[in-house]
Order: sequence, then structure tokens, then C-alpha cells
Amino acid sequence: MPRFLYFPLPSRQLLLRLAVVLPMLTACSGSSSDDAVDAANAQNRNRISEADVTKKQEADADFLVKATSNALLQVELGKLAQARATTPTVRNYGSRLVKSRLDLLASLRNVAASKQLAVPATLGGDEQAAYHEVSILTGSEIDKRVMKLILKSQKQDEDAFDDMKEDAYDGDIRAFAAKYYRPVREELAMAEEIDETIEDLP
Repeated sequence: MPRFLYFPLPSRQLLLRLAVVLPMLTACSGSSSDDAVDAANAQNRNRISEADVTKKQEADADFLVKATSNALLQVELGKLAQARATTPTVRNYGSRLVKSRLDLLASLRNVAASKQLAVPATLGGDEQAAYHEVSILTGSEIDKRVMKLILKSQKQDEDAFDDMKEDAYDGDIRAFAAKYYRPVREELAMAEEIDETIEDLP
């Protein structure tokens, strides 16, 4: 006579616990990335792929994402300079930078929205890490490192705006890059002068 193994049915309490835990495990096993820059790039790639558009249009989208990412970083660095820089020159530049980059951000978001392209709303992971490294510094070291980081992102901006005012596929994006190229270049020139004046700070 065959023998049957007996497995007791799980209790209702156990089933309720599994119902709570399993979705949490599933969520944890998925991607944990919440990088705003990566998310914007991925959204644009999906749209571009669906629309079957050209590589030049991909470059337009990449430009808007990177310019927005840099502007967000520069706003935060400007605020940091205002609050904690030891020299009036760096503090004043921080104030100017916040104002100019907020204006740039508003225009970037308007252009992106008109083209149905995504741009990051917050700092990406790399930008957050770079900001954090500077924010924990003290004394004149914060002046120096803030300006170095501002310079790095502004040089990227100058190159990108210079290229896109001629090479952007979309005419509105070309016009946008042409309009803001000169202000971007002027901000960079001013940052370079300030960087030289604080280089020898103790």
C-alpha cells in the first residue's frame, strides 16, 4: 500500500507574512539605481528608438541632459561658495553663479519640454559624489576645490555650447546654444581669473 507524505498547510499568519515579504524581495532584486542623469538619458533613448530618429538627434538630447546636469551642480556649488567660502571674491562669484545658472536651467527645461525630451531634475550620482567631496572641506581649501570643480564643469559647457550652436540637428537647440554660449564663456573666464587669485591661499 503506497504511503503518502503529509505536508501541513501553511498557517494563515505565515501566508500573510509571505505576502508582505515577497514583494519587498522582488523590489530589492531589481535595479536600485535612482540616478537622475541616467534616468533622463534612458528615457530619451527609449523615445528616440521608438521615433527612429538620427544620431544627431541623440546628440541633441545628450547635450540637454549634460548641460542640465552641469547647471544643477553649479547651482549647488554656488550656494556652497556663498555659505562657506573664506574669501569675498569666491562668495560673490557663488552668488552670481547661482543666479545665472537658475536662468539657464529654466531655459534648458523649456527647450527640453518643447522637444519632449527628458532632463534630470536632481544631481546625478557622479555629481552628488563630486559635490560631497568638496562640501566636507574646511577653510581656504573649500574655496580652491569649489572653484576647480566649477571650472571643470564650465569648460565642458563651453565646449558643448560651442559645438552645438553649429552642429545641433534641431534649429531651436542650435539657437539656444548660440544664445547662451557667450554668457557661458564669460562665466568661465571670470572663474579662471578667480581661480588664479586664490591659488596661493594658505
